Amino acid sequence: MDCVNRLPANLLRLSAVLSVAVLGNARPVCAGEAGALTFSWQAPAGCPSRDDLRAEIARLLGGDTRVPQNGDIKARAVVAHGQTWSLAIETELAGRPGQRSIEAASCQDLADATALIIALMIDPDAVAAHATPPKPIPATPSVQAGPVPAKQPRSVEYLVGIHAAGSYGTLPSVDVGLGGGVGLAGRRWRAELRGTYGLRREQKAMAAAPAGAYGLFGFTSATLAACFNLGREGSAFGPCADYELGVISARGFGVSESLPAQTLWSALGAGAYAAIRLGSHFSLPLHVDVLAPLRRTEFVFKNEPGRVFQAPAVGVRIGLGVELHF
Repeated sequence: MDCVNRLPANLLRLSAVLSVAVLGNARPVCAGEAGALTFSWQAPAGCPSRDDLRAEIARLLGGDTRVPQNGDIKARAVVAHGQTWSLAIETELAGRPGQRSIEAASCQDLADATALIIALMIDPDAVAAHATPPKPIPATPSVQAGPVPAKQPRSVEYLVGIHAAGSYGTLPSVDVGLGGGVGLAGRRWRAELRGTYGLRREQKAMAAAPAGAYGLFGFTSATLAACFNLGREGSAFGPCADYELGVISARGFGVSESLPAQTLWSALGAGAYAAIRLGSHFSLPLHVDVLAPLRRTEFVFKNEPGRVFQAPAVGVRIGLGVELHF
């Protein structure tokens, strides 16, 4: 009877035992004149040699490879390598022929199966007595369940935001503006650059003379702020130092000589900020700053007495916005 087995290596030993029942009845060693063992082994390069098989047969039998009395054994094994490794083995035990086909993952597995088949045909009791016990499988250490460690915050975050701002002390009356900013924030500090465009471009300041003359003013600024964070996880607040640079635009009406069209504005200041965190990526920052101008330009009409406007010595900025952290 012909048959083909496709078995993993750890089942080839059982297959070999069953093969003995197909290839010939196995009998224990009997006293008397020993029989003869003849076997051939044909395999591709890189496979175990015939001497390797003979050594494995001897190991399986405990070193005694004598064949039972009147039990001549012949075996012919041919290994081929296609998509898988395959073995065709023909045997003859005491004149009774048999044949079998086996497939395995490697040539070494087929060589081990061939050696086991021949050893079982010689003396199955000796094979059982010298069987190698399976290697113990090391126990996998149990994993202690515990809380998942919290994700560590990054040392530096990038900030991008928009804001609305109100100011007093730069123009003749309260100014309102919109703007945006970028910055960096660490665990205990933050630095940002905010730009603000004043929306009230027509703030009026009346001149002392001539009667009915006035000026219209507007303001655009950029503020660089460095702050120290005194807050804890989820909130931030602390003092800030500021430097502001901007442009005041002006137009005069009611006289022949107009006001300066634009003049530079610069100021130093100090203040505070607070930021409420909204999740992991957003926050609401609030800034309150007191600024002192480094240059207080007087806006006057040429050849006319008195001034139209001059910024006070101290101004106030309040800003509220939304920031994205990444």
